[in-house]
Amino acid sequence: MRAESYQGIVQSITSNGVISAKSVGKRVLLPKTFTGGSRDLRCRYMNALALVAKFGRPDIFLTMTCNPKWVEIQSELFPVEKSHNRADLYARVFRAKNEELKKEIVKDSLFGVVAAYFYVIEFQKRGLPHVHWLIILQPRYKVTSTEAYDRFVSAEIPDLDLTPHLHSCVINHMMHGPCGELNPKNACMIGEKCKSYYPKEFKSNTEHRLDSYPDYKRRDDGKKVLVRGKWLDNRWMVPYNAYLLAKFDCHINVQVCTDVRSVKYLYKYVCKGNDQIAYNIVDVESTEPIDEISDFQKSRWLCAPEAMWRIYGFDIFDMYPSVLQLHVHLSGYQQVFFAANQSLPKIVDSDRANRTQLTEFFEMNKFVEVAALNLLYREFVEHFVWSLQTRRWTPRSRLGTIGRLVSVNITEVERFYLRLLLNHVRAPTSFEDLRTSNGVLFLSFREAALDRGLLDSDNDVRHAIQEAATYQMPSALRKLFAIILVFNSPSDPKNLWIEFREALSADIIRDYLLDHAEGYRLSLRSIDSLLQVMGHGIDEYSVVDYIVGLTREEINSREFAAEINMPIAESDLASVGRFNERQCFAYLEIMSSLATPIGSGFFIDGPSGTGKTFLYKAILTTVRSTGDIAVTTGHN
Repeated sequence: MRAESYQGIVQSITSNGVISAKSVGKRVLLPKTFTGGSRDLRCRYMNALALVAKFGRPDIFLTMTCNPKWVEIQSELFPVEKSHNRADLYARVFRAKNEELKKEIVKDSLFGVVAAYFYVIEFQKRGLPHVHWLIILQPRYKVTSTEAYDRFVSAEIPDLDLTPHLHSCVINHMMHGPCGELNPKNACMIGEKCKSYYPKEFKSNTEHRLDSYPDYKRRDDGKKVLVRGKWLDNRWMVPYNAYLLAKFDCHINVQVCTDVRSVKYLYKYVCKGNDQIAYNIVDVESTEPIDEISDFQKSRWLCAPEAMWRIYGFDIFDMYPSVLQLHVHLSGYQQVFFAANQSLPKIVDSDRANRTQLTEFFEMNKFVEVAALNLLYREFVEHFVWSLQTRRWTPRSRLGTIGRLVSVNITEVERFYLRLLLNHVRAPTSFEDLRTSNGVLFLSFREAALDRGLLDSDNDVRHAIQEAATYQMPSALRKLFAIILVFNSPSDPKNLWIEFREALSADIIRDYLLDHAEGYRLSLRSIDSLLQVMGHGIDEYSVVDYIVGLTREEINSREFAAEINMPIAESDLASVGRFNERQCFAYLEIMSSLATPIGSGFFIDGPSGTGKTFLYKAILTTVRSTGDIAVTTGHN
């Protein structure tokens, strides 16, 4: 297993890449049409956030887990049969339960009239399927008051005499732990603390929390229940909806997420994908092309219920309304799909291959009745349907689909500004029309955007960061911020930092429990590290009034520590015993010279394949194994 340790990257997960000319163009990818693949998950994540952009933040986050003791499962078992041996029952019964839950939420409006929803079916390692729901309600039904929270969510032990069935469901499914001092070895423990922060505090009333779930009412009413050998009170209660819990008799956690600001974390959690163990042992000199399909099959965790779910053809995801991804390309740079046996000249000359969502959007706007609608590109799909067969837009008979323009990196300058114009210019008829402003045809989309006033006072980079902040994690935002500083030269980087520093630092503040000032400082240090790779430093841009970058001593110390801590490959260390005569002679000469205070130089020559690299690795590993530093360099 190979390691390239200077950057701290251990290459034990992916292949070595393409290092042979015969492998060029042979990489096998998992397309986004493959359900459950990385591109599919990212596409669904972006589509889900398009719902947020259209309808607002989600109001309810709900999780339901299969109960193997459901009557529908137990009644189908033979007398000596165990439920975990019937993965088909798990899959079929849970799907039926989820469809019933969907009816309660969407059709019967349990929480209010639903504007949009998104759910994902997942499978635990022990085999039980569960579902995550994110529900956005229509404006008049938004859950905004603590009274509304209490109407939908409870976090208290119900009365045994008044609701015996609900009381039984709570004890069986909704009590956390015990953990902490009662059970330090519970699975939820990280060090000495519960990762879910149980037990909670007693609360006489439900309270709002900034950027988090509410603190639900948990009164100290003296009620206790015996769970897994310990007496637990309301502090150990997982929030639930009484009606749903009593009806479905399974773990069904309900949370109000109106106050959660960073909703992208909720959707990222829901779209995290399958459990995987990613490893790959490769030959350093391997010339095999990268095959993502094979890698996916080798590393994925697949349990029996998921296999049955797939065999039955049940949906893994569902979303309402649907989202159509709209492509953005420059003139003549659209993607073209073709079969291996097709003639390339015919493909190039084909009128159908030249028709894309964007070009046909332009053509449709040349009709008076369509132009009168005065639509943006992303609004067009609300009124027209894209046909993959004819590759044309046709009028939509039913509303209910929204559009999402694919994201474009700001370093793709012209394509980035084309996308910016498509988000602001209504009913354009061509690429030239987009480049025209005030009767003047500009040579570039950036010039047209500038003339339209879309780039005043760093508006372009502000728009890029603002849009990225809705779906990218803070680490990716910091990388984007560094790229913008280097390649876009914003006129006021200080105000840009002040405006977005909270989004750029959110993970550091949360993970390390820091105050905002210290979190901002560490975030700037992280950005400085990214800038160092590009030959710059954060202090060049006057983002803040104090010195942020590392001193020369700190940089030297960091580089020194990286060299000292460089991992040693045991295989390279053992290769000394496999030298041939000439390799052994060179090795002994070089190693003996290291024991003298006088420097020496050696030149090793030989044709390809005679073992020069084999010798170099053995020398480097031997030196490093003694605690000394060995640095490799090269020149042209």
